[in-house]
Amino acid sequence: MALHFCERYKLMVLKVSSKFELRRLCRTTGAVALLKLSRPNAGELGYADSVSVEEIGGARVTVVQNEGGGNSVASVVLRGSTDCILDDLERAVDDGVNTYKCWCL
Repeated sequence: MALHFCERYKLMVLKVSSKFELRRLCRTTGAVALLKLSRPNAGELGYADSVSVEEIGGARVTVVQNEGGGNSVASVVLRGSTDCILDDLERAVDDGVNTYKCWCL
């Protein structure tokens, strides 16, 4: 029933299956995750400059861009030929980000 009214009033709906991804989306848009289906007030709404569906590496992903600043979320897409190489790349990126965080604090 809720999807019917979202379609009627031209509201975009995303199905987010994990709590981690929901928190990440809220940080990107500046929104607040609501626990029940009710009317949000102005402070709970978020904003995004553009939302699009793109294909990256054979998988369809939803890309949310917010160029206005104020958000502290960035995504890095890594590609590799084997899982071992991807694990090494992920550790290298994680080490680099943590080193940068240590320098800034």
